Order: sequence, then C-alpha cells, then structure tokens
Amino acid sequence: MLRLNGRTRLGAIAFLVAGLGLLATPDLRGQEGRVRVSIVDDETGDPVIGAVLKIKNRPDVTTDDTGKALLEALPVGRVEIEIRAIGYLSRRDYLGVQADAQREQRFGLSFTGEQLPEIVVNARREKLAGRYQDFHRRQASGNGVFITWQEISDRRYSRLGDAIRNVRGVRVNCRTHDCTITMARSTSCPAAIWLDGTENPQFGPNTPIGDIYGIEVYRGSGEMPAEYAGTSGCGAIVLWTKNRPYR
Repeated sequence: MLRLNGRTRLGAIAFLVAGLGLLATPDLRGQEGRVRVSIVDDETGDPVIGAVLKIKNRPDVTTDDTGKALLEALPVGRVEIEIRAIGYLSRRDYLGVQADAQREQRFGLSFTGEQLPEIVVNARREKLAGRYQDFHRRQASGNGVFITWQEISDRRYSRLGDAIRNVRGVRVNCRTHDCTITMARSTSCPAAIWLDGTENPQFGPNTPIGDIYGIEVYRGSGEMPAEYAGTSGCGAIVLWTKNRPYR
C-alpha cells in the first residue's frame, strides 16, 4: 500500500477538490443568450424611439416605435452597451446575459432637448407641468428670478454658484475652502437654501446641479412668497430636483 506523507496528502486533497470544482462549474464559453432592451425617458417613462444601441464588434441596433430592441447571440455574462439618442444624454451600462435565455432590461435616459423640435420639447414640458406646478405658478407671478433646467443645460452650469453668480443682487463669496451666498440687500447673513420644499443647509454654491429641474432666487422680503417668508431677512434659494422614477 502506498503511504502518503502529510504534505503529499494535502496536495492530493487540493487536486481532488479542484477537479470536483471544475466538474460542478459549467463552461459558458461559446454559449449565447438574448436580451430585449427597453429604452425610456427617465422622468416620463415614455419610450425613446430610434435610440441607437452600440456593442463593441457588433452592428448597431435601433429601438422601434415602442422603444424596444432585441439583441441576440450575445456572449454570456456582462456585456457593455452604449445608448445614444437625439435629445438625451448618452449612457453606458451593462447587459446581464444568461445562457440560452431571453432577459428583459430597461434603461432610462436623461432628457436634454438638444436637436429636438421645439414642439416636442414643449409637449414634454406640459406633460411634466403637474409635477412642478408650484415652481411654474410662482414663476408666473413675476416675483424673484427663475432658472430652468433648460438654461442650466444650455449654459452648461455645473454648480449652484455658476448658475446664480450673474443674477443681479446675488453675491457668491468664495474663500480658500468655502463659499457662501448672500444678497446685496442683506450681506450680514447667508441666504437660506431649500431643496424640494425642505430647508437644506448642506446644499451650497459648490454643489453639483445636474439633477436640478429649476431654481428660484428671492433677494428680499418684497419678492419672498409666503412659503418661504421665514427666511425673508437673508433671502432664499429654492431648488427642485428632477424626479426620475424610470432611471
């Protein structure tokens, strides 16, 4: 009988375990799967027609009038995809492909309106009007200064301070490690900042505003609506974020 010393015995056991592992793990090389992709507007959920789906070393595929496309003969595993559509930010993400199966995956795109007809942009704005009705109601009153998502996009503002720096009566004061916002009529204290109806002192001039739908600027008590009257002495900056349930 062959006797094994301790080291040899451990090596044999490790080899056996590795062999069993190879037997238990299926070899997915060469296997394929399918994914039906749905591309939607991340705020409205509307289908994005004509979106281009790009996968490396494969022909581009375009979504149909329901915003969907079937991608076939994909390698099993994570497959990188790039999605492009007129009027939306491009997006990179991953498909999860399963062997001999068809999955459903949805991706939401962020609207920019670029290169789209004005009638399309206006129709979408009307559809979302209910969600932001308080913002537009106050905008129609003529009090304060209003900056919309479209202006933020067109002028490529990236931070709050960039968007309000040129508003008359507003001062953005930056030091080495901090920035504050004050009003010319009340420089002794910073303006209150509200986010989606709640006062938020953490939101400051250097905060990114890529997800902001609109900004309201009130420079004193004469402009302040009743909802924010408690901060009239120092002014108020009111921000509304985009609601993106389909992201």
